[in-house]
Amino acid sequence: MIRPFILIALKRPRLWPALISAAWAFRPRGWYRKAPFLPLPSERYMRWRLETAYGDPDAVPPAVEIERFVTWSADMRRRMRPRGVVPVWARILAVAALVAVVAWVNLRVGELTAVREAVAAAGYWGLLGASVVSGFNLVAPVPVVVFYPFLMESGFAPVPTLATIALGMTVGDLLGYLIGDATRELANDRLAGFRARAEALHARHRFLPLGLMFLYAAFAPFPNELLVIPMAFMRYSLTGVMTAVLCGNVVFNTMVALGVSWIFGPGA
Repeated sequence: MIRPFILIALKRPRLWPALISAAWAFRPRGWYRKAPFLPLPSERYMRWRLETAYGDPDAVPPAVEIERFVTWSADMRRRMRPRGVVPVWARILAVAALVAVVAWVNLRVGELTAVREAVAAAGYWGLLGASVVSGFNLVAPVPVVVFYPFLMESGFAPVPTLATIALGMTVGDLLGYLIGDATRELANDRLAGFRARAEALHARHRFLPLGLMFLYAAFAPFPNELLVIPMAFMRYSLTGVMTAVLCGNVVFNTMVALGVSWIFGPGA
């Protein structure tokens, strides 16, 4: 069922963005819960689309029609997309580019003498500032700790480095908490119902969400602000939320540092 699309992808690489966009648009709900854990359209859905288009669920569309369809559908989605929304294929390419940059820096660290000297001159205060920016993931979604081998080669010590990065990321997450707190104060009328339900939830479960916040910060590779901002809105204490975030950030950065050191070597 997917074979014609794979063949056209191999023959026409320029269609990859449109094909990725179509695959994402046709993804089934809950695709991440069952093997092969990929956002691919189900066979049942594809058979239905073929039957409505050709009158035969086993029809094999010609390559020219596949090309025409994915190009047209990608163009329609692009036109209907609200301004400022980044398409999925662009996000995938951006992530791939970031991974390539991280690998290049850590593998070529021995040749980047001028960069190493500049980073060493900035010291732990510079590292703290960079970690604050990376910690506020709405600004920069790349954690500084992925450059751990580069930092080690630049003369930083392991424990102070991890502590500085974790502290800086927590300060960045603090900005998210302040945003949530300010939103709560400004949303007296429009979000009065939601605010009442949120505060009732806080009254019933005072400590469980803090434990979930720690686990999320420690093991989820997503912005902490996704939980920090709502928890501030629900009146969870600044001290409790930031303590959970700090502990989670320490675990997360330690795990990432060990991972990148294993991949690239302690000094690459």
